[in-house]
Amino acid sequence: MYRRPNLKETPPPKRNKKIPDPTSENPRALRDEHNRVRYITVGFRVSAEQNEKINAAVEISGLSKQEYCYRRCLCQDIVVQGNTKVYKGLRVQLERVFNELQRLSSADEICPETMETIALIGSVLDRLQSE
Repeated sequence: MYRRPNLKETPPPKRNKKIPDPTSENPRALRDEHNRVRYITVGFRVSAEQNEKINAAVEISGLSKQEYCYRRCLCQDIVVQGNTKVYKGLRVQLERVFNELQRLSSADEICPETMETIALIGSVLDRLQSE
């Protein structure tokens, strides 16, 4: 009778992971605006509050979420240029802040996240006004 060996008797097969050669024509390799090949994925988990803060900053900046995260992680400047996407993001965030402030009965109840969003909106508007 044939008996299949169990896992303890046979070692797992070795996998040879090959990193794609950036010089080869790999259809899955992604290129950015500087013609660099990008094939490594970086991911991280955030809480719901952190996600809201990140999404608010991304909306106000007018950048894609990926580009915003690149620049923040690499400590590069985030330059906001006035366009329709930025103005729409500012309008949406201002409406959210306005609705939150209307809901409150006193200024003592303002949460720190709302204050950070207000400060971010103010700094973006100052820079846009000075241009």
